[in-house]
Amino acid sequence: MTRNQAKKIFEKYNPADAVVRCPSGKAKMRKSLDLYTKAAVNLYGIIRREEFVEIFNSQNKEQITTDEVYVILLPNVLKDKWYGFYKEYIVHYLVLENFDLVDYLEREQAGKPRYLPSKEQFLQYEWEEHEDTDHWDETFDYMCDTFGDSDNTMDCFDEIKEYLTLGFGIKEIGKILDEFNIVLEDQKQAQKLFNILMDAANNTRKWQNKGYTPNEMMKIMADTQPKEPVVNQRTKIGPNERCPCGSSKKYKKCCGFVKSTGLAHLSYSECELFYNTWYKLLLLVNLEYSVIKTENMPIESLLNDDVKLYEISKKLWENPHIISELINEGNHLTDKEIELFQLWEKHHIMDKFVLFKYEPEYAVFMHSIDEKNTKLYAVKGLKTSIAEMMHRKLPIMLNTVLLPFEGKIVYDSFISSYHLSFGGGIMEVLEKDYKNAMESFGVITKIV
Repeated sequence: MTRNQAKKIFEKYNPADAVVRCPSGKAKMRKSLDLYTKAAVNLYGIIRREEFVEIFNSQNKEQITTDEVYVILLPNVLKDKWYGFYKEYIVHYLVLENFDLVDYLEREQAGKPRYLPSKEQFLQYEWEEHEDTDHWDETFDYMCDTFGDSDNTMDCFDEIKEYLTLGFGIKEIGKILDEFNIVLEDQKQAQKLFNILMDAANNTRKWQNKGYTPNEMMKIMADTQPKEPVVNQRTKIGPNERCPCGSSKKYKKCCGFVKSTGLAHLSYSECELFYNTWYKLLLLVNLEYSVIKTENMPIESLLNDDVKLYEISKKLWENPHIISELINEGNHLTDKEIELFQLWEKHHIMDKFVLFKYEPEYAVFMHSIDEKNTKLYAVKGLKTSIAEMMHRKLPIMLNTVLLPFEGKIVYDSFISSYHLSFGGGIMEVLEKDYKNAMESFGVITKIV
């Protein structure tokens, strides 16, 4: 959008000839409304007038209408242009330079809850620099220590901070460093800087999240999941119908029973721990190797795209030693994250498996070590049992990566299956292998 185009749009929705006499008794509210509006656009970027009015009226005795907001604030808009009106929105001054941002933010904010602190805390956002976190202080200190405590470094920091706060992705950081003639000496220095920047970005209040930080939004998304997550079935199966797994048993006595126990998948808290840790690992891998281009892509969008996450996971398992490198480089990891990362690096099993049968507490995966040895693994589902997730006739040939987790065996959240049918001869072999594995090792419930 050109400057002239933005100017025309601004003048259309904020015309000087629309200024009228303030409604009787409302003039005294102009200062208070101005503070609220600056806080709102600093925190949210854009906000519908009716939502702004709801926030103001919920925190103040004096009440206002959407029409009165326009009349009272328009003179302030024309005076300093800290914010402005656009259609049904009140928008930040940066939006006044490119109204295309409204469409982008409207799309990104859709369906998300709004961060709304107390009145006292809300009004502190009148200042753009409010709530600069320790993460940004750490970033600033690192840049000054590494590149020199100069005006150039400070200006570069401000540019990067604004860029990441707006959620435009970390990949453009190199261009900003080049713009300010800041040179990274080696990969280690670059990785350190990018790790610190990612940590700061994930703890920064974002317009795309209606004021929530990416870390807070991930927690909200996890907390809003049902305590007993399930996968919707394509067709509803009656309890007395034949089970789709091919056992010839009634559904209620087969996979339906597995589902009813709730024991064949992780608990809600376990599932939350797994995904938080697994997603963090994938994000770090992507940061290191740029598998997925994340320019203009908020972190939440990447985490909701299984196809992109799968591409990152393939890069990880091509070279699991990546994990040690990430740990050694220091990535603001907790002790628990380091523990799980190390277990996954050393004890993962990536191969083809045969999903052979379901038990009330797990699914049995057969793994051929060689021509003579087969092992059976008790694999837990993540959000739901593997029986409910696959919903197909057994046995099933599949690819996945088994991982140790909290004394159990899970998979890395990705399973690809082959649509193969097993004839009588192959079934006899599988039955024999299963029997021999049971006699030799039993069903293995832990990977050590």
